[in-house]
Amino acid sequence: MAASVGLLFLLIGVSYGNKTFCDGRKERAQCFQPWGATVFVHLMDEVSEKTRFQWTKETTIVLIWRRNGLVTNTLKSRSEFISSNGTFRISNLRSSDGGEYTLKLFDSDGKITGERTLQLHIEGQSPLRVGAISALLLFSIYVICVIVICAQRKRQNGKGEELPADLTYADIRVVQQQERKPAKQNMEEEVEYSQIKIAG
Repeated sequence: MAASVGLLFLLIGVSYGNKTFCDGRKERAQCFQPWGATVFVHLMDEVSEKTRFQWTKETTIVLIWRRNGLVTNTLKSRSEFISSNGTFRISNLRSSDGGEYTLKLFDSDGKITGERTLQLHIEGQSPLRVGAISALLLFSIYVICVIVICAQRKRQNGKGEELPADLTYADIRVVQQQERKPAKQNMEEEVEYSQIKIAG
């Protein structure tokens, strides 16, 4: 029986491409799946007419099966319960799919006859989230580049208004010569000119 179930999983995997499997028949099973992948969770070996079960994720009901018929599947847009082998397929795994799942089996009177849990871990990040972070990073780099270019242009435009780098300054001094001449005579003033050239 185990060999035929394994062969069935292999055939399902080939038909769906590169998919992964999780054995939910064991209590406290741990399943690690990549984000965006498809997982096949093997819930039970056989689904008979008398089988009634409910599969929940924390407090949310995911799947209800009663008397050989599906009652509820809250993930129906991207999942399927395969009653022939008791497997539940979830496509396009998301971060929100991760968590603890509980399978409760009931008898015909509605009493719980068995219960087991499964922990599903979704690894990796959403490509959408990675893309948004990348876009934000590229936009930030673009804004920084624009600010730097504007600052450089402003600095270059501002240099045109400054004084030229080569300037010539004139230093003019008034020198008085004191000679002993009669008081009535005016003192002569001599002016001395010199140049200082400063290269910037």
